Amino acid sequence: MSDPAHQLDRDHRAVAPRRASTFRTDVEGLRAVAIVFVLLFNAHVPLWGNGFTGVDIFFVISGYLITGLLVREVERTGTVSLAAFYARRARRILPSAYLVLLVVLAATTFGVDAAERRAVAQDVVAAALQVANLWFLSFDTTTLSPTIAGSPVLHYWSLAVEEQFYLVWPLVVLLVAHLAGRRGRGVRVPLGVVIALVSLGSGALYLFWSGPAFQASYFASPARAWQLGAGALVALAEPLLGRLATRLPSGLLATGTAWAGALAIAAVPAAQRLGLAGAAVAATGGAAAVIASGSLTRMRPTVVARVLSLRPVRFVGRVSFTWYLWHVPVLVAAEHLGAGNWPLLLAAEAVALLPAVATSRWIERPARTATRLRPPRAALLAGTAGAVLVVVLASLQATWG
Repeated sequence: MSDPAHQLDRDHRAVAPRRASTFRTDVEGLRAVAIVFVLLFNAHVPLWGNGFTGVDIFFVISGYLITGLLVREVERTGTVSLAAFYARRARRILPSAYLVLLVVLAATTFGVDAAERRAVAQDVVAAALQVANLWFLSFDTTTLSPTIAGSPVLHYWSLAVEEQFYLVWPLVVLLVAHLAGRRGRGVRVPLGVVIALVSLGSGALYLFWSGPAFQASYFASPARAWQLGAGALVALAEPLLGRLATRLPSGLLATGTAWAGALAIAAVPAAQRLGLAGAAVAATGGAAAVIASGSLTRMRPTVVARVLSLRPVRFVGRVSFTWYLWHVPVLVAAEHLGAGNWPLLLAAEAVALLPAVATSRWIERPARTATRLRPPRAALLAGTAGAVLVVVLASLQATWG
């Protein structure tokens, strides 16, 4: 999944898509590419057997958007409001995530045996507590496809990775900003050094684990930090990219960067032959390049940006978070009903778009803008209460099956 952070920037709309502080329609469209990759993989569409790269793209987007928001806040106010940040995350992510978990619990009350009900309930507890990645890492799964692994909430591992990122990253930004401020320096350069070092270590760990410890390279947050870091570095470099755009042929530079990124993403199926790491590098580097290209032009958007900004593409990107939440439970249900080939599974994922759109319209958006949830304390209390509710219900199901 996915980072859902992009919706935060929708509160800062402007006509120009290329300034760091405005809403990026091309980034919203890039989320559509990410969710399509996820859907193709989980439906077992041919050539996408190792296509874990949709989540890789989501991580890059998350790193870019979250870091940009935090750094702009530091530059504007001198600090980061942790309570406000975590409250925004709670309003944006938790209502939809908890709803799907509750529906999964209700659905597994009927039609499955007691052992499976208990197993799903345990998975739901881990998902509600934002530790699904660590929970699934403890199992010796032979595949990362949720439809084969059998858990309707296995995909919550990526939400857990991002939530762990959200928990730690604002603290890092705040600490670096404080130390830089004491020396009279800006935050971007020292933070960029920290991110680069962390990303190098994380990338090395990813490569090391991608062989003998394959599951760790996939589920463990330390092995995913380099992808979040790639997006974060693009966000930090935006002023530099803007200066390059004024001194160099900006249209040519932006176009070349955009097409290089798009071709890298398009080459993911071929890069899979190099293994998981090859596909991950192609998707991560490609996504970072596409995002960076938007800051490299002072003229009209590139062809790549215009394609990503098409209304149908942006629609898919806008509902990508809730579609990501719903598609695995629907796939698992379809397999229980006998769907076994990829056209039927792909059709099931298309059906999952219906509850995804409904959830986006009637749960996600109202929760994000609800007046009663605007105070940080109210949003955090509501998020905690939702977690408690899900955990209690799941624990009861796990106990009494």
